[in-house]
Amino acid sequence: MACATHATSFEAPADAPAISIRMGCAGNAGSLRTLAHSDSDLVVAFDYNVPERPDETRTLARDAVAAVQADQDTGHTLAQAFYDYARDNAVGLYPATDAGDYDGRITATGDSIVLVLPTAEVGTSATWWQKFIANGVGWAVSIGASAICLALTAPGAALAAPVCLGVGGATGGFVTEAMNAAFDNVSFGDPDTWGALLGAAFWGAVSGAASGYMVKWAGDAAGAFVTRLQLSLRAFAAKIGNLGNPLTYISDRLNEMVPALLRRLNELQRGVGGNGAPLRVMVVGDSMTQGYEGDWTWRYRLWKWFRDQRIDVDFVGPYKGTKAQARPQPPARPALQGETPGASLDDPDTSGGYAAGVDPAFDSDHFGVWGRQAMQDKKLIRGMVAQYNPDVILVGLGFNDLGWFVSGPQETLDSMKTFVDEARAARPDVKFAVADVPQRTYIGGRDDLPLSTTAYDLMLRQAVPQWNTPVSPVELVNWSGNYTCARDACPSGYDGLHPNAVGEFQIAHAFETTLHDRCGIGQTVPDVPPTVPDRPLGVPANVRAVSSDLGVTVTWDRVYGARGYTVRSRLVGATAWTETPVQANRYDTTWTQDGWDWEYSVRVDDAGDGTSAWSPVVRATAHPHTTAAPTHILTNPTMDGVDLSWEPATGPYSDSVDRYEIITWDKDAPGAVLQSTAVRGTSAHISGLTSGHHYLVAVATWNSVGGGMPTIARPVTIGARTPPVPTDLHIKSVDATTVQLDWNGSQQAAGYRVWYRNRTTNGPWLSDETISDTPERGIAFLFPGNWNFEFAVTAVNGQMESARSDTVSVPAPPTTGGGNSGASGTGTSDAFRKAVRTGGASGPDVGQDLARLRKAPTTFLSPMPTAHPHM
Repeated sequence: MACATHATSFEAPADAPAISIRMGCAGNAGSLRTLAHSDSDLVVAFDYNVPERPDETRTLARDAVAAVQADQDTGHTLAQAFYDYARDNAVGLYPATDAGDYDGRITATGDSIVLVLPTAEVGTSATWWQKFIANGVGWAVSIGASAICLALTAPGAALAAPVCLGVGGATGGFVTEAMNAAFDNVSFGDPDTWGALLGAAFWGAVSGAASGYMVKWAGDAAGAFVTRLQLSLRAFAAKIGNLGNPLTYISDRLNEMVPALLRRLNELQRGVGGNGAPLRVMVVGDSMTQGYEGDWTWRYRLWKWFRDQRIDVDFVGPYKGTKAQARPQPPARPALQGETPGASLDDPDTSGGYAAGVDPAFDSDHFGVWGRQAMQDKKLIRGMVAQYNPDVILVGLGFNDLGWFVSGPQETLDSMKTFVDEARAARPDVKFAVADVPQRTYIGGRDDLPLSTTAYDLMLRQAVPQWNTPVSPVELVNWSGNYTCARDACPSGYDGLHPNAVGEFQIAHAFETTLHDRCGIGQTVPDVPPTVPDRPLGVPANVRAVSSDLGVTVTWDRVYGARGYTVRSRLVGATAWTETPVQANRYDTTWTQDGWDWEYSVRVDDAGDGTSAWSPVVRATAHPHTTAAPTHILTNPTMDGVDLSWEPATGPYSDSVDRYEIITWDKDAPGAVLQSTAVRGTSAHISGLTSGHHYLVAVATWNSVGGGMPTIARPVTIGARTPPVPTDLHIKSVDATTVQLDWNGSQQAAGYRVWYRNRTTNGPWLSDETISDTPERGIAFLFPGNWNFEFAVTAVNGQMESARSDTVSVPAPPTTGGGNSGASGTGTSDAFRKAVRTGGASGPDVGQDLARLRKAPTTFLSPMPTAHPHM
């Protein structure tokens, strides 16, 4: 009969341990036969012998049986009930995946719990018996372990019951998982692993004041508890033969796990504390922590990990949301001198939402803000800790300090240490997990950033251990080592820095690892998933282009979660598009003239997460009510900037002029962006520019409507004086009406002017304000022939200008008779002046420099230069 496969004697031993087993066919079960229907039913008796606490042991047995019976009343089998218990008390060693296939009745009688499985439910395969023994023995051990725990506590101890229930559940779960692992031929670790897992499971089963009692009980009684548990496991193993081999192995080494068990419990107490409340966690950081509208955020992934680990956690802080998509609005007026533009530290944008799949229960409280620096938060953290009383502070700061020239590695480290000190001033026992700073992809002109980031991370790693106090540990989080982002590539970031969905998992994993390994929080740290949800993309709808006072205004329906949009624009009839990134669902063409016809198309641009299809093309005609740029702009370089003056703007709509915007652009700094400031007078000094660099300078007028098209002034070389005369001027005839000029320039020159005259008529030397950046220039439309003209070049630096170079010309062709066929004065014709000015360009434009300004980025990389009007 199947019931006899692993039968034992049904005689109770005289010297029984705390837990023992009797098993076999009902026909051999003696007094237990009455509980079965057939002699071939399987009867299993778990006997308990804890003489110090007999009544409490019987109560534990009855309660456990009642819980299984209640589970069966819902339709579950006995196998499923045992499986549910093992799952609810899993320790993470080898979680069960198979409940087994059997059912039966369970009763509590005297000091025993009896299982009866009808003949038809008893399996004959080795696998069936393995699952039955692993789940059943683990469940039975949990009751006996709780009873042993109670026997090792003082009678009447108020906290003994919850602590011992936790000890019993975790111990039974451990036994089930270890046996299943052994039966499946899977390694289940060593005593250090067992101790660490059981310590975390013991801790996770209690809360509040019981946490402290748990640690005290373990320190006093863990050795005795393990000894009595060993005796019971060995008795089990002796009774059930080969099925008991895993129990023999465990019991022989169980005492070796006690140091690891105590160590983990002490780590947990040090890392969390026992105050009767959920673990209060404050996440502090910058844009990578706050996240952008539509992100999951690593904060959410971390919160999910706490939930999965069954840790009662309360995220705390003043904010709940991500950074919202920018609101559509007209171009912002440039700040006047003395104004300090920028968002207040007291009112950041935290109104953005999360990804559509985020659990509505997400506790999203945080203290993360776009652009935030350690230099700033060190002044704010004391108040935050005083208000929200976190147990643990998770910190991800430092990039903005290093990346935006706020401070170098040592100063950033000093700010972080002050941050820790200020938090402790509000709560001396607060715990910290402080992250290092990740690398980002290369920014042109910022060779210093990878080096300063590496230097800071090394300094932080060395400093953190010295910041510990007995009640306020500081642990390092290896953000940079877990986050796949570097100088040459950033697959985990959508823009070379900020995390995409994979990066969010990686950052959360870095914090989870530290919390688990160093603070003893949580039982396991899962791997980063190999795949993540794609970010949704939507095509902008209802794109509209209308004439406006600014010129042309383009709007479209907001796409939730769009990190930005790209607008492409061009004059009707042109072939090439100009693409401009924008953050909101609005775009204004302000650098235009009245009557110009424009067309547009828009798409969502999520950077590394993809782009949408282009919207249909729309058109509009510009009728701006802005004011023309000022005239007669004069520029003169100084040692650290440039002096400017100009004549006031006149003409239509100039009666409401509000200010003049001065625009500068460093032509020598890779990745440089437009710098802008404004004054209300007609002169200014711009300081803070880089000595030796060449700068484009422009001035635009702002009236009550907005800013108009700028005028490009003469460029400047900062710190230089009058440049030397260009040398070695050469000319090449490209065709009968086109020449190519090149010459040797100088570093002091900010640009070059081409001079010309009609040599056949001995006309005067003429030029205009078109400036070449490079020592070369092509000139076309030289009618009636290029041999009629000669050319020279001057070098300029603002209003300072060299003498003219030596002259050059092309020889006349033999058939022209020396070029005399040209009409007198053709060198000063309107067509020729246009050729010299634009190099043959056609269409409404203001030259190459203005075209470059249209495409230049406008996000500030370095502090804004200041403007000072001349007295």
